[in-house]
Amino acid sequence: MTDMKTPIYDWHKEHGDMASFGGWSLPMQFSSIREEHMAVRDNAGIFDVSHMGRFRFTGKDVFPILNKILPRNLMKLADGRCGYSYLLDENGGMLDDCVTMRKREDYVIFVCNAGPRVNDWNHMIKFIDNEKQRKSDLDINYYDFTLDSAMFALQGSKAIKILESMTEDEIPRSWGYFETKLAGIDVKASRTGYTGEDGFEITVIATKETIASIAIKLWEAILDAGKPFGLLPCGLGARDTLRLGGGLPLSGQDFTTDYDPFEMDLGIQGIFIDMTKVFFIGQDALEKKYPTVNEEGKLTLKEMTQKRVGLELLKKGIPRHGYDIEKDGKMIGEVTSGSISPLTGKGIAMAILPLEYTELDTELIINIRDRPYPAKVVKYPFFDTTKYGRKREQ
Repeated sequence: MTDMKTPIYDWHKEHGDMASFGGWSLPMQFSSIREEHMAVRDNAGIFDVSHMGRFRFTGKDVFPILNKILPRNLMKLADGRCGYSYLLDENGGMLDDCVTMRKREDYVIFVCNAGPRVNDWNHMIKFIDNEKQRKSDLDINYYDFTLDSAMFALQGSKAIKILESMTEDEIPRSWGYFETKLAGIDVKASRTGYTGEDGFEITVIATKETIASIAIKLWEAILDAGKPFGLLPCGLGARDTLRLGGGLPLSGQDFTTDYDPFEMDLGIQGIFIDMTKVFFIGQDALEKKYPTVNEEGKLTLKEMTQKRVGLELLKKGIPRHGYDIEKDGKMIGEVTSGSISPLTGKGIAMAILPLEYTELDTELIINIRDRPYPAKVVKYPFFDTTKYGRKREQ
């Protein structure tokens, strides 16, 4: 099957090294992974993320219905705000992670990952259609506009300065949604991203026939505006090392339906997942799995047996996905994501391990090409948060 192409595929093919990812042909790098990684950490980088799924939901019943689909309490999401959450199956397993962007009470843009996009869509629409059978006058409409649009991620500490140079409109704080014009082009934007840095995800919508010409104009305009700020075009390689360095899991690799949000250390109760809601898909299974509650009615998770952790090699090496992890000669797990950090030069990884091995500074062994490499459990993100990341000291 031929890989799909983003609207600015021709630009990528001319300037970058192409690779296949999630059924799409995408640039792996334009200069080098390290250079692009450091551009985002120190200045800014721009990624073509048009392969990610983009759905639009409209109608007065949008939020009551999406609130049943997602574990986050979307009824608390204000106009002009975005919310990170997950799609869960009936067993509480993670189908995907996602962002809901609220323009107003009857208009939502929903962004998910590329690989599970079709399954995500079918999962959501099946639930909505079942709800419509129960209530015939339900007012909710939906459209997958992924192929009618392009989406760029402008990331890094200087991303806001670049955007400010392109628009006079007010730019919201983190996790804000707004609409503006860039280079004369109408865009929908959010102050979100998946690199651990401040930044924006910028979407332009057209038609399948016109999106390529409009998208390339916008892409080149952002690159031109970013030149004084050290902006570089970035590929999948840097995107992967950046999200790993930020301690951000990858759908289908770090998590699957075999794991729930609490095991993935993504269950910040009352924010990403609200167990006090009347109903969301997977809630019953999670309540049966973790039945213990505290005085506030929240799960204490005493029954949890495994959890996602960060790992750092204690000597030079490269931990890769699938490498075995041992403790005292016993196999206890495997690396889900791993690489050399372009920032620190250390081998870093994530894994899901039995709870007894997840305490900070626990020493383990990662087998790299049949050779034991000592490692220890560390906090993520894998960088000094006073110097890097969206919460850095300015």
